[in-house]
Amino acid sequence: MGCIIMKCCCCVLKWGTLTVAIIDMIMAAAVILETKYLTYYEDWEDQSIHDEPNNNIENNYYGPTYYVWMLTFVIHSAHLVACVLVIVSVWVQIKKLVFAYLIIGIIRIIYDLIFLIYICIEVGAVIFTLLLILAGFGVAIYFWFVVYSWSKMLKGSSQVD
Repeated sequence: MGCIIMKCCCCVLKWGTLTVAIIDMIMAAAVILETKYLTYYEDWEDQSIHDEPNNNIENNYYGPTYYVWMLTFVIHSAHLVACVLVIVSVWVQIKKLVFAYLIIGIIRIIYDLIFLIYICIEVGAVIFTLLLILAGFGVAIYFWFVVYSWSKMLKGSSQVD
Protein backbone atom coordinates (compact mmCIF):
# COMPACT_ATOMS: atom_id res chain seq x y z
CA MET A 1 0.00 0.00 0.00
CA GLY A 2 1.38 3.35 -0.99
CA CYS A 3 -1.10 5.63 0.78
CA ILE A 4 0.56 7.21 3.79
CA ILE A 5 -0.83 10.13 5.78
CA MET A 6 1.71 12.64 7.12
CA LYS A 7 -0.61 14.67 9.38
CA CYS A 8 -3.80 13.90 11.23
CA CYS A 9 -6.12 16.18 13.19
CA CYS A 10 -3.92 19.19 12.33
CA CYS A 11 -1.02 17.59 14.20
CA VAL A 12 2.06 15.62 13.34
CA LEU A 13 1.33 11.96 12.81
CA LYS A 14 2.46 10.88 16.28
CA TRP A 15 -0.08 13.05 18.09
CA GLY A 16 -2.72 12.48 15.44
CA THR A 17 -2.34 8.74 16.00
CA LEU A 18 -2.77 9.25 19.72
CA THR A 19 -5.92 11.30 19.09
CA VAL A 20 -7.31 8.69 16.69
CA ALA A 21 -6.59 5.87 19.14
CA ILE A 22 -8.34 7.67 22.00
CA ILE A 23 -11.39 8.55 19.88
CA ASP A 24 -11.54 5.01 18.48
CA MET A 25 -11.23 3.59 21.98
CA ILE A 26 -14.18 5.69 23.16
CA MET A 27 -16.23 4.62 20.14
CA ALA A 28 -15.34 0.94 20.69
CA ALA A 29 -16.26 1.22 24.37
CA ALA A 30 -19.63 2.72 23.44
CA VAL A 31 -20.29 -0.14 21.01
CA ILE A 32 -19.26 -2.66 23.67
CA LEU A 33 -21.61 -1.16 26.25
CA GLU A 34 -24.52 -1.04 23.82
CA THR A 35 -23.80 -4.54 22.57
CA LYS A 36 -23.56 -5.87 26.11
CA TYR A 37 -26.98 -4.38 26.82
CA LEU A 38 -28.48 -5.80 23.64
CA THR A 39 -26.86 -9.19 24.20
CA TYR A 40 -27.70 -9.77 27.84
CA TYR A 41 -30.77 -7.68 28.61
CA GLU A 42 -32.88 -8.12 25.51
CA ASP A 43 -35.08 -11.18 25.07
CA TRP A 44 -33.45 -13.05 22.19
CA GLU A 45 -35.11 -16.36 22.94
CA ASP A 46 -36.19 -18.14 19.77
CA GLN A 47 -39.96 -18.43 20.22
CA SER A 48 -40.35 -20.93 17.36
CA ILE A 49 -38.86 -23.72 19.47
CA HIS A 50 -41.77 -23.54 21.90
CA ASP A 51 -44.28 -24.14 19.11
CA GLU A 52 -42.78 -27.45 18.01
CA PRO A 53 -43.53 -30.66 19.93
CA ASN A 54 -40.61 -32.68 21.32
CA ASN A 55 -38.20 -29.81 20.96
CA ASN A 56 -34.82 -29.60 22.57
CA ILE A 57 -34.53 -26.17 24.16
CA GLU A 58 -30.79 -26.47 24.80
CA ASN A 59 -29.92 -26.76 21.10
CA ASN A 60 -31.85 -23.76 19.84
CA TYR A 61 -32.37 -21.41 22.76
CA TYR A 62 -31.22 -18.18 21.14
CA GLY A 63 -32.07 -16.84 17.73
CA PRO A 64 -29.42 -15.70 15.25
CA THR A 65 -29.60 -12.07 16.37
CA TYR A 66 -28.14 -12.99 19.77
CA TYR A 67 -25.07 -14.52 18.11
CA VAL A 68 -24.61 -11.49 15.85
CA TRP A 69 -24.52 -9.24 18.92
CA MET A 70 -22.10 -11.61 20.68
CA LEU A 71 -19.74 -11.55 17.70
CA THR A 72 -19.98 -7.75 17.63
CA PHE A 73 -19.10 -7.71 21.34
CA VAL A 74 -16.04 -9.94 20.84
CA ILE A 75 -14.68 -8.06 17.80
CA HIS A 76 -15.04 -4.64 19.41
CA SER A 77 -13.55 -5.86 22.71
CA ALA A 78 -10.47 -7.04 20.83
CA HIS A 79 -10.43 -3.71 19.00
CA LEU A 80 -10.50 -1.85 22.32
CA VAL A 81 -7.39 -3.72 23.45
CA ALA A 82 -5.71 -2.94 20.12
CA CYS A 83 -6.45 0.78 20.63
CA VAL A 84 -4.66 0.63 23.98
CA LEU A 85 -1.66 -0.96 22.25
CA VAL A 86 -1.60 1.88 19.70
CA ILE A 87 -1.60 4.41 22.55
CA VAL A 88 1.33 2.57 24.13
CA SER A 89 3.15 2.55 20.77
CA VAL A 90 3.11 6.36 20.72
CA TRP A 91 5.44 6.41 23.73
CA VAL A 92 7.31 3.12 23.46
CA GLN A 93 7.51 3.26 19.63
CA ILE A 94 7.56 -0.46 18.94
CA LYS A 95 6.06 -1.31 15.57
CA LYS A 96 4.77 -4.73 16.72
CA LEU A 97 2.26 -3.05 19.04
CA VAL A 98 0.47 -1.54 16.04
CA PHE A 99 -0.03 -4.87 14.21
CA ALA A 100 -2.93 -5.91 16.44
CA TYR A 101 -4.83 -2.75 15.51
CA LEU A 102 -4.17 -3.22 11.79
CA ILE A 103 -5.35 -6.84 11.80
CA ILE A 104 -8.38 -6.30 14.05
CA GLY A 105 -9.15 -3.12 12.09
CA ILE A 106 -9.46 -5.03 8.82
CA ILE A 107 -11.58 -7.70 10.50
CA ARG A 108 -13.79 -5.01 12.04
CA ILE A 109 -14.22 -3.17 8.72
CA ILE A 110 -15.22 -6.38 6.92
CA TYR A 111 -17.53 -7.34 9.79
CA ASP A 112 -19.16 -3.89 9.78
CA LEU A 113 -19.85 -4.24 6.06
CA ILE A 114 -21.45 -7.65 6.65
CA PHE A 115 -23.33 -6.21 9.64
CA LEU A 116 -24.66 -3.40 7.45
CA ILE A 117 -26.03 -5.95 4.99
CA TYR A 118 -27.49 -8.00 7.87
CA ILE A 119 -29.24 -4.94 9.32
CA CYS A 120 -30.71 -4.07 5.91
CA ILE A 121 -32.08 -7.59 5.49
CA GLU A 122 -33.14 -8.41 9.06
CA VAL A 123 -34.35 -5.06 10.37
CA GLY A 124 -35.15 -3.20 7.18
CA ALA A 125 -34.05 0.16 5.90
CA VAL A 126 -33.93 2.15 9.13
CA ILE A 127 -32.33 5.35 7.85
CA PHE A 128 -30.77 6.56 11.11
CA THR A 129 -29.19 3.19 11.92
CA LEU A 130 -27.85 2.82 8.39
CA LEU A 131 -26.36 6.32 8.49
CA LEU A 132 -24.65 5.59 11.82
CA ILE A 133 -23.17 2.35 10.49
CA LEU A 134 -22.00 4.03 7.27
CA ALA A 135 -20.44 6.92 9.21
CA GLY A 136 -18.68 4.48 11.54
CA PHE A 137 -17.51 2.51 8.52
CA GLY A 138 -15.96 5.63 6.93
CA VAL A 139 -14.32 6.74 10.17
CA ALA A 140 -12.93 3.22 10.75
CA ILE A 141 -11.26 3.25 7.33
CA TYR A 142 -9.69 6.67 7.93
CA PHE A 143 -8.49 5.67 11.41
CA TRP A 144 -6.98 2.48 9.97
CA PHE A 145 -5.00 4.49 7.41
CA VAL A 146 -3.71 6.83 10.12
CA VAL A 147 -2.47 3.91 12.22
CA TYR A 148 -1.04 2.23 9.10
CA SER A 149 0.89 5.44 8.35
CA TRP A 150 2.12 5.49 11.95
CA SER A 151 3.39 1.91 11.59
CA LYS A 152 5.23 2.87 8.39
CA MET A 153 6.78 5.85 10.17
CA LEU A 154 7.90 3.61 13.04
CA LYS A 155 9.62 1.35 10.53
CA GLY A 156 11.44 4.26 8.95
CA SER A 157 13.23 5.63 12.02
CA SER A 158 14.28 4.54 15.47
CA GLN A 159 12.75 7.47 17.40
CA VAL A 160 9.83 9.51 16.05
CA ASP A 161 9.17 12.94 17.59
